[in-house]
Amino acid sequence: ELKAAGEVWLLSNLDSQEDIVYPNDPRAIMKVDDDIKQLFRGIELPRDMVDIEKDLQKNGMKPATNTAKRKEVAQVQGIKPKQKQKKKREFTKRTKLTNAHLPELFQ
Repeated sequence: ELKAAGEVWLLSNLDSQEDIVYPNDPRAIMKVDDDIKQLFRGIELPRDMVDIEKDLQKNGMKPATNTAKRKEVAQVQGIKPKQKQKKKREFTKRTKLTNAHLPELFQ
């Protein structure tokens, strides 16, 4: 109802498949020229993060991530992340005595 009334904006999060709700503040409305909109929409971005990182390096910027290295490591290790080994639980005398006040349950 709030979205239909124009009181909130819903932005989809592709990672978690959830919508994020932002208030629609009428004081923050800005007019953008159609020329600027066309320029923005006309920019083609590479689909692969490796290409984006190469373009950043070519322009003298340092990318925040190293996708190529991460892909190499994933291929070498077989893509599956390391799973933590669970510790085997040791039972103490105290643990064994739990519910000792209910002997009928153990017969």
